[in-house]
Parts: sequence; C-alpha cells; structure tokens
Amino acid sequence: MKILAIETSCDDTCAAVLDNDRILSNIISSQIDLHQKWGGVVPDIAKRAHMERIEPVVVEALKRAKTNIEDIDVIGVSVGPGLAIALGIGVNKAKELAKKYNKKLVAINHIEGHIMVNLVKNKLGNPKREIKFPALALTASGGHTKIIMIKPFPNPSLDRTGRDVNFKYQVIGETLDDAAGEALDKAAKMLGLGYPGGPIIEKLAKTGDINFLELPHPLADKKILDYSFSGLKTSFYYKIKDWPKEKVFKNINNLAASFQNAVFETLLRKFKLAIEKYEPKTLLASGGVLANLELRKRMRKLAKEKNLPIWMPFKKELNTDNAAMIGMVAYQKALRGEFVENIEKLDRNPRMEL
Repeated sequence: MKILAIETSCDDTCAAVLDNDRILSNIISSQIDLHQKWGGVVPDIAKRAHMERIEPVVVEALKRAKTNIEDIDVIGVSVGPGLAIALGIGVNKAKELAKKYNKKLVAINHIEGHIMVNLVKNKLGNPKREIKFPALALTASGGHTKIIMIKPFPNPSLDRTGRDVNFKYQVIGETLDDAAGEALDKAAKMLGLGYPGGPIIEKLAKTGDINFLELPHPLADKKILDYSFSGLKTSFYYKIKDWPKEKVFKNINNLAASFQNAVFETLLRKFKLAIEKYEPKTLLASGGVLANLELRKRMRKLAKEKNLPIWMPFKKELNTDNAAMIGMVAYQKALRGEFVENIEKLDRNPRMEL
C-alpha cells in the first residue's frame, strides 16, 4: 500500500510517502524563521506559508520516494487538533488530490499520529517493534501533553506481519493549562532567548545546575494524573522578574537547567504514577519535547526501573510534527477500511479529541 500523507496542523508544512509502515520520504518545511521575531506562531503568517509551500512539499515527497501520484493508493491528512486556518490548507490539498486522482482519503487525528509514530519503520523495515497491551503513552509537545492508555479492540485487525492495528484510546491525564513545550517556550521568552524555546533551553541546561533555583512541582496529589505548568511558569517569573539583565545573563545556564528539570520532573512523576496505577506492558513516548536527549535518557531510566520496554521515535525529527506519523495512522485506518465516505464534506476539526 502506497500512502501519501499531509500534515499542516501548526507551523510546519509536511508531506511523506510510506510503503505500508515504511517511510520512503518525509519532507518537513519549517516556518521557525518566519515566527521567531514574533516570539510565537502567528496564524496568518502560518496560513500564507502553508499555501505557498504545500504544493512543492508534496511534489518533493513524491520525488524523493520515486513515486508518482498515480501510484498512490491512499491519501492521509491531519484534520485536528491544531490551528484551524493551518489545518485547512492541508485538508483542502488532500481533498483536491483525492478527487483529481480518484484516491481513497483517510482523516487522521494529529495526537494519534504522535503515538503511532513509534511503530513506523525505515525503508529496510527497521526497527521491528511490537506493542504488548495494555500500553501507556506520553505525548508532550508545544500544544499537547497527555497520558494515554492504549488497548486493543476485541476484534483485531491485522497488518501483513500479523500485528494488531485496531486500538482504542483512553486519555487518563492531560494538561489543565499550558503544555510542557509551551511552558518551555514561555520560560525562554522570559529569559530573552527567542523562539522556539525548548531547543535553546536544552542547549543551555547541559552546563547548568538543576538545583540553582527552587521551583514548585505542581499537582503533587497521587490521585491526580493531570498536568499543570502555569503555576511553575508563574513562580519562575516572580523569582527572576526583579533581576537585572546582567544577573540573568550570568546565570542563564543555571536558570535554564532549573526550569527544564522542574518540567521534566513533573512529566516523569505523573507518568510513573500512571504506570503504577494501570500496570502497562509497554511504554510509548513522543512529541516535540521528547526530542530532548535529557528527557529521553530519564524516560529510559524510568522504564528500566519498572522493567518495561519503552518505544520512542528512532529519529529526532519524528518527534516534532511530521507527515510520516500521519501516514502510519493512515496505513492502520486503511487496513480497517476507515475511509472518508464523502470527501466534499470533510472539514478540519481544530478541537478534535482522541
């Protein structure tokens, strides 16, 4: 099965081609340079950039995969959640191609893409991974932070290797305010570090003292699996708001390390509580924040402590928004026959739930 996937949920214009669950191409056109001066994503700028880039990105994905659009069997597109006017560009392009070339169309939940990207493979069919159920997933990005329980449906739907691709999801914990990536971005803005903040803070934190600044660990109640980062962000602001710029600059590495550590401790503590409560057999973790090497190291340590396998994307760019993750879910949904019945009526769903 040849799949063309399209992803435009925020500020990256993405297209990928998959052969079943194997990536043949994965093109990501970043808009970071356009939004940096504003300190965050500007919807109108994102929309215009998607409109300009969607066609060449799709063409490049097909070219690198050495595939013609006529050879594509299924088109998958992210319909939500995300930025409405950005999602619309991808959805309209997918509909246009599906109608013009008479292709089957699959509507994809962006969050499900972040979960299932852990099972995508390279051209050679590696890595070979299997989910043992029940599984527990953590997705952490600039827009979403969720803990998700994954179980199979009673009637399995198998791919060509005999792997079940029919899942049901239960969100057992999510952020009540800022997402983890959003909190990192806002802390970086307070420090005058620019956008996006996560990668900058990661670099500075490598040589900083995580205990330099005492910060709260929100929602310590063991019964609550939801996240909250607004209190942490507010505490950080009040601790440094009266500092002169020279003092902030002098301690920038320590401040970055302290804030990053507080975010990661919160993520891991809640995930650990979820593991103890739900007793999963497999752990999954992905999303833009999981591109951070320190967090990945801590996740592996937690998995080892619990004697559980943990799957994370095998390439760094598979953590951030990309179309390969959309193609992976499109492959699974196509096997289940979950195609869009009326292409004309398909629309974006910016508040789409998992």
